[in-house]
Amino acid sequence: MMKEIVLLDKLTTVVPNKYEAIRVVAKEARRINTLLIHGAEGDVDEKPTVMALYRMMDQKIKYKFVDEETNEATFEDDGK
Repeated sequence: MMKEIVLLDKLTTVVPNKYEAIRVVAKEARRINTLLIHGAEGDVDEKPTVMALYRMMDQKIKYKFVDEETNEATFEDDGK
């Protein structure tokens, strides 16, 4: 069985920026790996990175980037 090679050019058809695509795939691979470690059932014939890459190419990953400024906690000084 021959493995399919996924080029970065194909990733940029799904996500415009190749660096963002790699970031999303890496995060998904970590999520899959965590599920496998905790005993999730599923296809474990492939490595989590390969599974994440195929999920990205099939557009099965939903993601959004959060602006760090809006993600910070804010505290108000009440003068006491």
